Amino acid sequence: MIIFYIVALLIIVPSIITAWHIYLYCQLEWAKENSKRYSVCPACHRIIRLTVFQCNCCGQAYELIPMENEVFYTKCITTTCGKRIPKLPYNGRDDLVALCPHHHPCFPIGKHPGKYPEVIIPIVGGTSTGKSAFLAAWTVIAQEQLANQYGVDITFPFINGPKYANDCVKRFEKGIAPDKTSNRNTIGFGMDIVSRTRQKGMRLFLYDVAGEAFDPIPDESESFLAPLGYYDFMDGAIFMIDPFSIPDVQKEYPHILVNRYGIQASDKRPEDSCNKFIRGLFKHDLARNEYHYASCAVVITKADAVIKKDKENVLDLDSLIGNKAVQKKLHDNPRLSYEDALDEMCSMQLKEWGLGHMLELLESHFKEVRYFSMSALGHSKTGVPFTPQRVELPILWLLNKNKKKSKVLTSKCKTR
Repeated sequence: MIIFYIVALLIIVPSIITAWHIYLYCQLEWAKENSKRYSVCPACHRIIRLTVFQCNCCGQAYELIPMENEVFYTKCITTTCGKRIPKLPYNGRDDLVALCPHHHPCFPIGKHPGKYPEVIIPIVGGTSTGKSAFLAAWTVIAQEQLANQYGVDITFPFINGPKYANDCVKRFEKGIAPDKTSNRNTIGFGMDIVSRTRQKGMRLFLYDVAGEAFDPIPDESESFLAPLGYYDFMDGAIFMIDPFSIPDVQKEYPHILVNRYGIQASDKRPEDSCNKFIRGLFKHDLARNEYHYASCAVVITKADAVIKKDKENVLDLDSLIGNKAVQKKLHDNPRLSYEDALDEMCSMQLKEWGLGHMLELLESHFKEVRYFSMSALGHSKTGVPFTPQRVELPILWLLNKNKKKSKVLTSKCKTR
């Protein structure tokens, strides 16, 4: 009998030890696999594996990769901290601030990176076309209207994001225009949009590209286009046009240097900015003519403006490309949707203003191009609360073109 127990122990104990090691190995492999997430750094625009995180107690950076002796947690080595730090997204790592290791010091890329699909949309145009105002207006509308309309929670994962969003709301309530962007190598503005009822969400990156990056400068090297790395991952683009920078409009209304009307017109031609934008696509091997995967929203800004040349000659943009024009179009053809009518009116007017060749250039390099008009501020009066008009339409249209990534915002927005 004793021999039987000895033999049993010799068989069972090694089996238990082997099974335990197999279990630990499987746990380690599962942990390694589930710790793998990737994201695009909003500053250097590289795809990075998310392994470096910041202790949310003392700020010390750690490479959080599951290892044999530390599968799920590690301990902060800072003498004043000593906190246990999670190594997996599912046990708390997502609540730590992720860092991009390509910067010195590491650049913080916010909480919950890689948790949701990322949609990257650059906002392109010359100086003073209204890009910064557009981004600010979208931020305000997203928080105040779209959140309730779609049943989503909107948060800002980057350190300066919440402050920027709050400043936008306060400025718009007081009628103070947003500041102009001046940095060419733009850092993306991140916004997490998460459904309140379903486990679905997305991270929207909007790049407010400084207009100087697309201004034609004599003998300038094209090497500056290389840092615009978000081209490599963009899911769509917004090309902004200031109607008062169009030569035909300036010829008809030569006094449009419009300080008297409270409008700051861009001094750069849309065609020049478009040509430089397309060259950037070639620089990043994205110019594939009709085979290009992304869509482009062409947005005419400042669509609330009214300019008087004389008593009988008035440039009322709302009657040409705004809500008045769309309502008239819908009255004549009620089968059209609001967005289709807006698209037709804007594209037709741009061609009448002599930009047909530029539109053909854009349409040859993007899968689909659609035309919009909007007013980020709603008026040019100082101190009066701003009322954005149709700002959400181009972004929602681009998101609808990427339904796999943006499932929480795929239905049409009510037009205001």
